[in-house]
Amino acid sequence: MSFSNIDATEKKVVTIAVLVSAGHLMLIAYAAMFLNISVPTCQPNEKLFTEPSISKVGPLRYEVHYVAKMWNFLPKKLLLPKGSTVDFYLGSNDVNHGFHINGTHVNLMAVPGVVNKATQIFRENGDYPIICHEYCGFGHQNMNAVISVSDKITEAVIEDSTQANDPKLELSASAKSGKELFGVKGCVACHNVDGAAGGVGPTFRGLYGRSEEMQDGLKLTVDDAYIAESIKEPIKKIVKGYNPVMPVLPVSEDEIKNITEYIKTIK
Repeated sequence: MSFSNIDATEKKVVTIAVLVSAGHLMLIAYAAMFLNISVPTCQPNEKLFTEPSISKVGPLRYEVHYVAKMWNFLPKKLLLPKGSTVDFYLGSNDVNHGFHINGTHVNLMAVPGVVNKATQIFRENGDYPIICHEYCGFGHQNMNAVISVSDKITEAVIEDSTQANDPKLELSASAKSGKELFGVKGCVACHNVDGAAGGVGPTFRGLYGRSEEMQDGLKLTVDDAYIAESIKEPIKKIVKGYNPVMPVLPVSEDEIKNITEYIKTIK
């Protein structure tokens, strides 16, 4: 049957379908070539990773591995030269998380067991906040990171926001282990190390040795015993001005000691 023999109504339907399909293809091509929008890809055959990393693969071209875990994105802060093209590889160490870079078209899901990928060119200076748009637990609202782009930056680097206040301070093996646990156990979601107010929990900066007032008016000095009790029984004694939302963490006695040693270094 030739096209001329088809009913007039069917011709219209076929013609409209062809035009709509062609329009969709043109829009996809325009988005890819002029708007830098690409379809995120799921790559289950990619080698899984559990730690963040960055590598340079060409002039102003970088590959960054982001790790999502309750309740943090790592790296916490990424510094990029203006004009950088970044291939983002995203994995999750626990549950599903959302991953959206504000001001860009990067919008991924972090799914355990797979690696998702997106590419973005950063043509403008400024800060690009990263947020989680998939509810992942009580610390979801604090799950964030940031990418800072500047023409004053010459090379892409990861800025470690969990370091002690003095970057020249040589940490002991125990404190180094505590620093790693600070991220792995999710402490970073509620406790910062830079002294900033407004967190879910008290800042760790200057915490050790400080006198804290509890909700019942009792004042306690933060020492080894106080920290251990706060980890084992987090809602037993609540610091004034904070809510009893900290869960019981699955940590051993040695891990508690290591976390305590790390807290001691944050002056």
